[in-house]
Amino acid sequence: MYIFSLYFFWIAYIYAFTYAFGISFKDFDSVWAFLLILVFIIISLAFSLYSQLLIMWILGKFRKNTDTLSSFNHRYVNSILKLAQHLLRLKIITSGEEHIPEGKFVFVGNHQENYDIIALKPIFKNHPLCFIGKESLFKVPFIGPWMPIIGNVPIGKNADRSAAESIINGIKHYKKGHSVGIFPEGKRSFSVEMIDFKPGAFKLAMKAKADILIGTLYKLDKIFKTFPYKRHKAYIHFSPVLKYEDYKDLNSIELSTKVKAIIQNQLDEFKKTRKN
Repeated sequence: MYIFSLYFFWIAYIYAFTYAFGISFKDFDSVWAFLLILVFIIISLAFSLYSQLLIMWILGKFRKNTDTLSSFNHRYVNSILKLAQHLLRLKIITSGEEHIPEGKFVFVGNHQENYDIIALKPIFKNHPLCFIGKESLFKVPFIGPWMPIIGNVPIGKNADRSAAESIINGIKHYKKGHSVGIFPEGKRSFSVEMIDFKPGAFKLAMKAKADILIGTLYKLDKIFKTFPYKRHKAYIHFSPVLKYEDYKDLNSIELSTKVKAIIQNQLDEFKKTRKN
């Protein structure tokens, strides 16, 4: 519904703009007219995305349910992220969705690009999924102020105290019944090749005694090699859930090694079968 409304207003913007500046469709043979309208479309779409976030924030202020992790907030954000996928001409092909638990879990995956969450979050329609992310993301103009609205938890760079606080906050979210996502690499790899996992990232799942849903992301680092001429295909695979009972006797280093091996095996499989 939200995506449809945005497209409707987008078309209305174009007609209003062409009318205000006296541009008719016969003027499209003019390069300048075309470029002017193209710039306007881009600005309008950016404004539309941000206005949707603003509406979410306003509605959240007046809703009786003030829980920032409410399913309403997450459904709203998911609709915006689906629109972002369309604008980026990004097609997400998933496999293993049958492994997504009915209840809460801790999601762990490899981190290729900034767009990983755009690709991931809308998949979890029935799970208010929040992520633990770099503190710097919460300071990014336009995006930062909305990060806490859906329960995302900041973690400071090279700060043990901040990491401990983030784990505690993540556990609090988990105990409220919400799933939590984390990228153990700690930063983007910009590649199909993973960088070293930080074992401390697994302490959240261990202390919460949570089941771990393992996700493998592939080709999300290649989006702009085809944009905007061709729709880009990216792949996400969910491996069978790693139950707490199956890893409770492992330490964080052993658990980190085990999960990374599962993701690496799936990446190797993608390299063989998803070359295009």
